[in-house]
Amino acid sequence: MMKLENLKPLFFAIMFAIFIVSNVNAQNPINKPVPQSPAHTTNMQIVKPNAEVKPNPAIKPSIEWADIPAGTYTMGSPMSEINRSDDETQHKVTLSAFKISKYEVTVGQFKAFVDATGYLTDADKGIGMAKGSVITEDQQPTKGVNWTCDENGNKRNDSLFDFPVIHVSWNDAIAFAKWMGCRLPTEAEWEYACRAGSNTPFNTGSNLTTMQANYNGNYPYGQNEKSVNRGKIMPVGSFSPNAWGLYDMHGNVFEWCSDWIARYDTVPQHNPKGPKPEVKVIARVCRGGSWLPGAGFCRSAFRNSYKPFRRNNTLGFRLVKTIH
Repeated sequence: MMKLENLKPLFFAIMFAIFIVSNVNAQNPINKPVPQSPAHTTNMQIVKPNAEVKPNPAIKPSIEWADIPAGTYTMGSPMSEINRSDDETQHKVTLSAFKISKYEVTVGQFKAFVDATGYLTDADKGIGMAKGSVITEDQQPTKGVNWTCDENGNKRNDSLFDFPVIHVSWNDAIAFAKWMGCRLPTEAEWEYACRAGSNTPFNTGSNLTTMQANYNGNYPYGQNEKSVNRGKIMPVGSFSPNAWGLYDMHGNVFEWCSDWIARYDTVPQHNPKGPKPEVKVIARVCRGGSWLPGAGFCRSAFRNSYKPFRRNNTLGFRLVKTIH
């Protein structure tokens, strides 16, 4: 039998081993996860607190389109039309089929563009005139007024994003259209779509009431009775559409077209795009009338124009897509 004194070295060795193992486990418990080195995080997404999320330019607003058929129509107005201008000479125009947005571009849709791209409008940059946009009769820009504002220069809140965007120049409209992969309508396309097969002063017939469009009812068409003057812009789609499903082609806001302004070429035209390059002009066409003037400015044939940098509280736009 082994003597007790011979077991003492073995006993102390075992106790020492137990002490070492216990000390190691105390520092690294079995259930405690071992920190991973950076090599173990290659498939993990590291999110920093308050990190700036860059907008995705691929996320673009949806547009409701109307299909406009190919056809030939008489552009301009007859000599007998009340309030006609001498630059509305009638002539035949043939157009290919195209798509046009049912509604004017809204504040919400333009906001998506600005958020995604960081775009600064001509009003923000002061292009062509002082910073801001025109909201007063003196035609001078009011500083701080831009696409986020209403007709009086007040900021719109989120609940008002279905109003047509205003205080945008032709340059701004073109920038938005390119981002959307679209374009502005030509003047010929705009009038064709507005008429929707009609040959009267308005697509509603020989008169336009304030129940049919938003304009200054203190100035009715011809000898018709005065009516309501809302004195403000209305949300898109507030009135009935024309025969081709387009809203607010008369009144609410003027709409930029792609053409430079010039007298018509009176020979028959096929997909005209405005004056030839050698014609010196300084303004772009806008059509449709607005909430501010009377009914005569809303006629299908009425032509208006501004310099491309011009912006005010009556100017908006809609889009067109070419059908290939």
